[in-house]
Amino acid sequence: MYENVKLELHAMLTDLVENGLYTGLAVGIVKDNEILFTGEFGTANLSTGAPVVRSTLFHQASVSKTFVATGIMQLVENGVVELDLPVLKYLPYFKMEDERYRHITIRQLLNHTSGMPDEEDYAWDRPEYDEQSLERYVKSIRRHSLLSEPGHKSAYSNIGYEILGDVIAKVSGMSFEQYMKNNILEPAGMKSSSFLKQAIEANLAAPHVRKDDESEACVSEVFPYNRAHAPSSTLYTNVEDMCHYMRMHLNQGAENGAYNALKSSSYAEMWKPQASIGEEEGSGHIGLCWFLGEHKGIRTISHSGWDTGFLSDLVILPDLKIAISVMTNSDYKDLSSVTYPLLDLLLDH
Repeated sequence: MYENVKLELHAMLTDLVENGLYTGLAVGIVKDNEILFTGEFGTANLSTGAPVVRSTLFHQASVSKTFVATGIMQLVENGVVELDLPVLKYLPYFKMEDERYRHITIRQLLNHTSGMPDEEDYAWDRPEYDEQSLERYVKSIRRHSLLSEPGHKSAYSNIGYEILGDVIAKVSGMSFEQYMKNNILEPAGMKSSSFLKQAIEANLAAPHVRKDDESEACVSEVFPYNRAHAPSSTLYTNVEDMCHYMRMHLNQGAENGAYNALKSSSYAEMWKPQASIGEEEGSGHIGLCWFLGEHKGIRTISHSGWDTGFLSDLVILPDLKIAISVMTNSDYKDLSSVTYPLLDLLLDH
């Protein structure tokens, strides 16, 4: 049934790259717990001419946050973290000049209602690589002021996810990256993936940017990596590994012999509306990390990512057992030309 769809998908994606919209592109689609399609297109590094191949790893930017949420929910299931307790219970050194910080809970960080501002400088040009960099960053947050009373308003914050990553590290007794490897990546079959750039350097796609709208794409002078921002940004993976991750989430904890990172009750909590996005009516909702919406009347659970030279999309249609992962190593054209047109192609068949 899907052979013609695969041919259409391949043709569509080839055209996008050949027309210069993206430097390199990789797509994975899962349907009914099977990998329906994987495809790699374009160039991994314009300086060397290396093509994107199945083993090419892409920086995932904010799609990384879904792994943080999964890790936190594992700790909730294990009884060592409670969503509605203050962050201070888990990180006694977490402090801000704004005294309202004392009331910030784990749940509020997950659903971006903590009042925490966003980071303006990720220091990609001066990265830190040591294990203590995340804790140092969390301690440095004291200089910030809250945007609003915790729990009252939605405001997207990468800072909040660095704090959550540090909670995972301190509660588990291992580094954030090691926890991810031991408890999510390897059990899910994501053998090529890592949050540590230095662990997978050889297979990394290069980030590509344009100096302006008229210029040609080129390799970025900086790579978006800093261990202080690992939780919010620095998963490196390929579409084959992401297909394993999507299958795991599509399973939603069902006890059918497949690997489950979480129980079904955790999905019910994670994927229910927790806060409104924006002030306007109908602007959408967020669950615990995941953005909740619909496409052509079909429920969607999604997250996207953007960093210097990289874009990523992850969309799950749980009611149809469909999920799609899209990644590119260029940041000058958003993924609207890819993700939902691909979904439409699937839905039309």
